[in-house]
Amino acid sequence: MNILFISIAWPREGERNLYTDLMDEFVEKGHEVYVIGTTDADDHSPVRISEEHGKKVLRVPSGQIRKASHIRKFRSLLTLDNKILKQVKEHFNNLKIELIIAPTPPVTLSRLFKKLKRIYNANFYLLLKDIWPQGSVDLKVFIKYSIPWLYMRSHEVRTYKTADYIGCMSPMGAKYILSKNRFLSPDKVESCPNSIRPIENVPDYPSDEIRKKYKIPNESCVFIFSGNLGMGHGLFFLVEAIKRLADYPDAFFILGGSGTQFSYLESKFTEFSFKNALLYNFLPREDFNRIMATSDVGLILLYRYTVPQFPSRLLSYLEYSKATLCAVGSYTDIGTIVVESGSGLSVDHGDLEGFIANVKYLCEHKEERVNMGKNGRKLLMENFTVTHSYNIIMKHFE
Repeated sequence: MNILFISIAWPREGERNLYTDLMDEFVEKGHEVYVIGTTDADDHSPVRISEEHGKKVLRVPSGQIRKASHIRKFRSLLTLDNKILKQVKEHFNNLKIELIIAPTPPVTLSRLFKKLKRIYNANFYLLLKDIWPQGSVDLKVFIKYSIPWLYMRSHEVRTYKTADYIGCMSPMGAKYILSKNRFLSPDKVESCPNSIRPIENVPDYPSDEIRKKYKIPNESCVFIFSGNLGMGHGLFFLVEAIKRLADYPDAFFILGGSGTQFSYLESKFTEFSFKNALLYNFLPREDFNRIMATSDVGLILLYRYTVPQFPSRLLSYLEYSKATLCAVGSYTDIGTIVVESGSGLSVDHGDLEGFIANVKYLCEHKEERVNMGKNGRKLLMENFTVTHSYNIIMKHFE
C-alpha cells in the first residue's frame, strides 16, 4: 500500500520521534511511504526532497511555526494548506496513494485533507494528538465563540468529517471526542495511543560521571521533567514543590527543554538559587541520554486543560524503566493508567501536600520505585509500541 503521511512535527534528517518510528514500521511491513513535513524557513526557501530510511520525505517551507508566538504561528498556518498542495501537485502528483495519515496539530489543514482525499481517492486516518480549538480556550489563548474559535472549530469539524477513522491518544480521548461531536459515529473513533519503537537494551551508563558534571548529588533520587515547557503544565506548581523541598536532601529535580515557560523557570531559578534542582535549555544528545538513564522518576504535569491530554514524554520514562509521578486533573486518564499498571503515583495538579508526600515516598522506597519502573517498561511493551499502533490503523484497510 502507498502511504502519504503529513505532519508539521516531522523532525530534521537524522533525528527521530514517534512519527518517524511509526512510519518506519510501515516501511518494514512492506508499504511505500511518502512524507510531507515542514521547515520554519520562509516561502522563498527551496523545497527539499530526501530519501530517509526507505521513505521519500518532502519538506515544505512553512514560515515559523515551532517556538513562535501565537500570532506568528497562526499566520503561518493560515497559508500552509495551499503551500503543501502546490508542492504535492509538483512532486507527488502521479502517485497512487491509498492511505493518508496525519496527526493534529494543526486542525487548519482540513481543506488540504479533503482535497488530497479526493485527488487520490484515498482513505484518511486522523491521529488526534491535540484537541483544538478547546485546547486554546483552556490555555486562554482566545475565547470560546470568538471569531478565532469559530474559524478553528469549522476546521475541526471538517477534519473529523473528512477522516474515515480517528485515532485518539487514550480511551478517555475517544469518549470526549464522541461526546462533543454528536455527528461522529462511534465506529469511526477509537484509541490509537502515542507509540515508539523502544530501545531493546537501554545502555547501562555509569551515573557518577554525569552527576558530577552537572552537580547532581550522588545519593539523591532524581526527578526529571524534560521536553516542551508550555503553559499547560502549570510549572509554578513544580517550582513551589522544589522550594518546599529545599531542605530535603534526598530529592533532586531536573527541568529542561524549550517552550513559552522557559523564561519563567529561568527567572525563578535566578530568584531562588535552587540547590536541589537543575535547569537546562539544551543538552548534547549523549548527555541527555545519560541524565535520563541516571534519573529515577519521570514527572507528568498537566494543568488547566478540560480536554484529555496524554503527553508523549511518558513513553521516554517507560522506555528507560523509570517510575512516573503525575500531577494531573480528572480530564485525563494518564494518571489512572500509570497507577493501575503499578508504574507510578498520581495526585491532582494543585495538591501540593500530596505531591510532596509522593516525592518523599518515592525517595524513601527504592525497591518499590524500581519495581514501578519495571512495570512501566512492561506497560510500554504491551500497549505503546509502534507495532500496536500499526495494527490498530491497518485493521481497517487490510
